[in-house]
Amino acid sequence: MDLFVVNRYEGDDGEDPQVSESAHDHLSELLKKIELRKRQKSEVSTAPAVTPGEPPKKKKKRKKSTPITDEIPPQSLPSESSAITEKDTPGISEEHTKEKPRETDNFTILGATSKQKRQAVKRVLPNWLAHPEIISADLSTGPEVEELRGKLDDRLIDLLKTKGVSRFFPVQSSLINWMLKCSEDRKKGFWPRDTCVSAPTGSGKTLAYVLPVIQQLRNRFIQRISCLVVVPVQELALQVYKVFETYVSTTNLGVGLVSGASSFEAEQQSLVERTLKGDLVSRVDIIVATPGRLVDHIEQTEGFSLKFLEFLVIDEADRATDWLRHIPMPHRCPPPLTIRNYLACEIPPAQKLLFSATLSQDPEKLSRLGLFQPILFTSVVITDRDDDVDLDKETGEFVGKYTSPNELMERAVECAPEYKPVALVKLITSRQPIEKTLVFTNSGEASHRLAVLLRLMLLDKNVVVDELSAKLLPRQRTQMLERFTQDKSQILVSSDALARGVDIAGVKLVVSYDLPKHIKGYIHRAGRTGRAGLPGTAISILTSNQVPVFSRMLRAAHKALPPIEQIESLESVAEAMNYQVHVEKLKEFIENERTKETQRIKAKRKRAHKN
Repeated sequence: MDLFVVNRYEGDDGEDPQVSESAHDHLSELLKKIELRKRQKSEVSTAPAVTPGEPPKKKKKRKKSTPITDEIPPQSLPSESSAITEKDTPGISEEHTKEKPRETDNFTILGATSKQKRQAVKRVLPNWLAHPEIISADLSTGPEVEELRGKLDDRLIDLLKTKGVSRFFPVQSSLINWMLKCSEDRKKGFWPRDTCVSAPTGSGKTLAYVLPVIQQLRNRFIQRISCLVVVPVQELALQVYKVFETYVSTTNLGVGLVSGASSFEAEQQSLVERTLKGDLVSRVDIIVATPGRLVDHIEQTEGFSLKFLEFLVIDEADRATDWLRHIPMPHRCPPPLTIRNYLACEIPPAQKLLFSATLSQDPEKLSRLGLFQPILFTSVVITDRDDDVDLDKETGEFVGKYTSPNELMERAVECAPEYKPVALVKLITSRQPIEKTLVFTNSGEASHRLAVLLRLMLLDKNVVVDELSAKLLPRQRTQMLERFTQDKSQILVSSDALARGVDIAGVKLVVSYDLPKHIKGYIHRAGRTGRAGLPGTAISILTSNQVPVFSRMLRAAHKALPPIEQIESLESVAEAMNYQVHVEKLKEFIENERTKETQRIKAKRKRAHKN
């Protein structure tokens, strides 16, 4: 191995440069040190052994020597692989003998295992989510209706009192005042801030946006669609439509319903009309719609325009929002607020109003909504009984994400899977007289089977049981809901079609026969009772393997877990009510239905083939 790597080059005079004398001296010094080190090692190996009886001397730990390769460039390495310490080489400083961290220590080396404990990454919420405007969950703390006279039209105030509304709920007063302020800002030319509301089910969110929207549109000059309200299901759309219809009676505003409850042609005729000049104009100012039917009218109804929207209300805003891409761009996603965009925007973007008892915190989902400088109003559910509560700590976790009314009593019952119908009947009949009860399942098929079985088991109790699910036609669903609302039936078995937002007066008991798949489903189901300050009870029927799932679901939502109750002697109860006989009758009933359905399909195909 060469001691040096000498780069030779031809100079101007053709002579090779010589290696400097200092390099030779440095090499000689190193070789001497190496030789001295060898002699010291040999002397240590020939040292006399320890005399018996003498205590053995403790060996001193030697410091690890720094390899010579750390200090001398490769061009100056000797062939010997020995190392030289600071003691042997006084010319090398102490700081050079210590191991230095490699410059790559701050980088991840592929294939290497890091012993350093990784720090948990904490989610950082946007400022508007982390610092919401707090509204009280106590429904008795709202102001009197008369206190808003002067802010709301006198005719609206009088109509509210006629309808028996004497006091606003906290979410209503907060939002009405906020939206009226936004209206004043809009008149000054400012773009209105988008608003999110996360409050308990039954806290009056519908009226909270109906009143200020009517207040701001009541003096419009040109009839055109100025407000669009999008809700997830037909039943909720009909309910919101009726609320608007009630309070626009003091104005000349028109309200339209687009939900599929009527034929498409009938909806088209209610939305637009042709003038004597042949122009198509809007017949309504406010539209209440379900997403699918809304998209159909945007694509197929001539003259249906959302260009002049002032309000875009999304009720139950945590649901899918794919329909938003069909809304005109300025209203769907306002551009950045710059002088150029401000001057180029002829019409200010629509103010988005999002309402939900289970508002999403997912940044990706929220980004799809295109919110402009949003503000959040939420109720804080206090997790501690102590009155001295750190509200900053509570809202920092955004506990208001999953909210339930204080008047709601929550229970959980455990039983064997085969005796769930028996447990359900026992829970219903334990309340005398039998109260208006909503029973939720996870599918339309399950709702149908359970409704048939309950009719058989409660036949001698003179109890009327109806069912409602997406399997029924719109007309049938409306009829079933009206019967239940008018107390013509005491029990309504439903899929989650009724779980969101629908307000049915007088519901005292809600039973989750099937455990919902997500905490949102639990919140919305339970929210069908305990509404508007009235007491109600929500019971979950669980099997043994569902208890830990239910516990994790509630803990993750910062909700207290109700004690798991056991219903004793279900076997004897089942025997007393001839449960097995009813089950056999159910099987026979379902089989007959399938046979009839098969025959109907065959007959339909035969007629089609003849034609």
